[in-house]
Amino acid sequence: MKRWMMIFLVLAVVATGCAKKSEESASPSPTAGATVAPSTGASATPGATNGTGGGTSATATPAAGGNDTTKDEPLPQITKEQADKISMTSTYDDLVKQTGAKGKLVKDENGKKTYDFAISNQPGYIAEIVYFADGMISEKKVFRK
Repeated sequence: MKRWMMIFLVLAVVATGCAKKSEESASPSPTAGATVAPSTGASATPGATNGTGGGTSATATPAAGGNDTTKDEPLPQITKEQADKISMTSTYDDLVKQTGAKGKLVKDENGKKTYDFAISNQPGYIAEIVYFADGMISEKKVFRK
């Protein structure tokens, strides 16, 4: 009798766990798909209908090229000592005052901005600092590129 109760209990837990996972995965997929697909389709359709599809494509190409040139720009440099002095309570403005460098914005997503700095007295090392939307530091990492 105990064995049957345990089997039933395990099956009930597994069934409810699977049901919750499918609900969670079902919600984000339609939202993300609905947001992304119409934006891309909406941009391409009017350009093709107006006969200026080439203009639309040409506009998109330089924007991508602009991003590539930003990748080629050298990172602002700070020293290892300056990177160590950055406290987890510093704001972005505090960082700029302390180091004299603004940093290179490499990522801006989900309300977080990521800035990279090259460490001048340690070639090949990069300081990466992530800020929340409110301006407070979320993460600070130094790593070898």
